[in-house]
Amino acid sequence: MGTKLLDTDVTSYHASSMMNYATSIANRPLIGDLIEAPVIGIVKMALYVDLKPYGTGVIYGREFINARDVIKKINVGDIITAKVVEIETPEDGYVGLSLKEARQALVWAEAENLIKNKTVLELTVKDANKGGIIMEWQSISGFLPASQLKPEHYPRVNDGDKDRIMVELKKLIGQKISVSMISANPKEGKLIFSEKSSVQKERVEMVEKYHVGDILDGEVTGAVDFGIFVKLEDGLEGLVHISEIDWSLVENPKKLFNVGDKIKVKVIEIKDGKVSLSIKA
Repeated sequence: MGTKLLDTDVTSYHASSMMNYATSIANRPLIGDLIEAPVIGIVKMALYVDLKPYGTGVIYGREFINARDVIKKINVGDIITAKVVEIETPEDGYVGLSLKEARQALVWAEAENLIKNKTVLELTVKDANKGGIIMEWQSISGFLPASQLKPEHYPRVNDGDKDRIMVELKKLIGQKISVSMISANPKEGKLIFSEKSSVQKERVEMVEKYHVGDILDGEVTGAVDFGIFVKLEDGLEGLVHISEIDWSLVENPKKLFNVGDKIKVKVIEIKDGKVSLSIKA
């Protein structure tokens, strides 16, 4: 009777051990995984974490040096997030980890969430080139093409002169503007921003108040070779195309209007959050 109980217990113990071992193998961290684990030791050039039931993880060598400033603030018992970079280290079979790569992975994951949720960010313009402006998010350099600027920041330059466009864009350096992230490429380390998308919802709500046929008071905010821009209210401009300025041929809108001129316009089209206006109508 006693022997049978012992046999049953042993069988049960082995079955449980095999199940735990199988679960451990199945769930063992893989390269690229992010793990959270408590720190169990910090020595001169290595930091150890407890990866039960798999064993011990280590940040050492170059990975330790790269994260040295962060490790200085870590104590035994702290829970850290790290990225698996080696299944087994050559010297002792530990799981090799990286703090720097974990931070990068978390940052890019956050970027994807910002894109998904269309989150609006307040970022400072750091520099500009002929194609657009440059800004930073989480120490990553990002680009905002000139085509993605809202009307009040868009460089209104005749003939598309790229040098003059760059001069106008450089006037934005140091300014904080509201933008949304529209693309994130971790492999290339590139971010793309848009100022248009950050105000699109607000703009659509503004435009909904207007109807084709409305006669409105406006203020000229800019003149280019293809027409004039007219402010209808703060944050909303419409375009009077050169063909809608006068019944006679207009060759240069800049000779007819100055910034600040008060004029009456008629709404002739509303499409995709844009308002087209006419003076001659």
